[in-house]
Amino acid sequence: MGDGVVHQRLACQLTQFRLISILTEHAGNLEALRDGLAQSVERHVVASGGRRVRITTVDIDSFPTEVHSKQHGAQCNGYYRKAVYHSLVASLSVGGDYSSAREGNRLGSGFIHATLPQGQVHTANGIKRFVDKTDAKAHTVAQYVDYRRDAGYTIGSVMDALAPNGRLFVGRLKGNSKLDKLAALHLSRPAVRPPGGGYEYTVELGSYQVDIWEQAQRLILVVVDKPGATTGQLNPMPCWFFLDTNWPYSSRSGEELLCFYRKRGAFEDRLGKFSESIGVHLSSQAFKANEATMLLALLAFNLNTICRNELEDSVGGCWDMRRFVPFVLKVGGEMIKHSRRLVVWIADSAVPLWSHLTDRLKGKCHRQSRVSRTASGRRRATPSAAKSFAASSARRSEKQFWGGG
Repeated sequence: MGDGVVHQRLACQLTQFRLISILTEHAGNLEALRDGLAQSVERHVVASGGRRVRITTVDIDSFPTEVHSKQHGAQCNGYYRKAVYHSLVASLSVGGDYSSAREGNRLGSGFIHATLPQGQVHTANGIKRFVDKTDAKAHTVAQYVDYRRDAGYTIGSVMDALAPNGRLFVGRLKGNSKLDKLAALHLSRPAVRPPGGGYEYTVELGSYQVDIWEQAQRLILVVVDKPGATTGQLNPMPCWFFLDTNWPYSSRSGEELLCFYRKRGAFEDRLGKFSESIGVHLSSQAFKANEATMLLALLAFNLNTICRNELEDSVGGCWDMRRFVPFVLKVGGEMIKHSRRLVVWIADSAVPLWSHLTDRLKGKCHRQSRVSRTASGRRRATPSAAKSFAASSARRSEKQFWGGG
């Protein structure tokens, strides 16, 4: 296509098809793209602090992507009553909180591993291999890793995959008649006027094991007895659910684990933001092509998150995806070829924000210059782990952003 790309507004459909074809031509290309998820998070963490963080939490869950044709591997799912792909993802958050900050610097958080099982495949199929790969990638970012899971993954095969090697986890356990009988013994209300906010408490129920589980786990009953939103009075019966965990009693109490588990809600919000801001459409007939498209979308979301967090720390305020994408990323500009380089002149209205963002990325690039030793014993400076991400930002002026040429 030559220099004709300079005058094109967006990548044409043929160019996108060639990219997907290259990524799916060899299995190694697709795995390299998959590994890029964890690498993007790792580089942000290392550039922020110069080393791995101490503790991080991984949230594992799946979400459906509806399709409207006869894509390979997408079948009608009885639960959703739609033809879907069921994407399985693992997302990392430093300290279990997606808003973590250390010394004023936002640490990395994002998707570190993902697969695209077929629509009819059970959510826990192949979970052991998925957990092992996720754990290896998470340890490139942190020294200690723990896990949170939804009720769909609080099953024997998942817990048996997490239990070895001291992997601590907490998840919500699906109720059944046997558990309901255990809960009924702890649902009494005091014979006094209830407080305005109602009651909420946890009850330790000791060890609990199902026949198909290899190990018994700690069971916690959570009782939520809150007044109704319309009546302002307590419901006839309180609500309850169960947490299943292998955290020892001495490390975290039931209340602490409940608070820790509820932070998982931020992860579910991220899935919603991903669908809203990226809006991935798996429309290819080939299964691998759809998986490559999904991985590219997750990587784009990671890079968006990194840039958004850095801009927040630089200018302050809350820049969610609905604000960051149209005001910072989707800006007008002109591409000019000059001295065998492509120069992008962006609109004047976006210059202040881009200046803050690129200066922030350049600062991390310059601070994170790791020193290693060569074979002869000499010390040499190696480029920053974040440099490949921010290299194009290092040579821009007040009104231009340099790309590769």
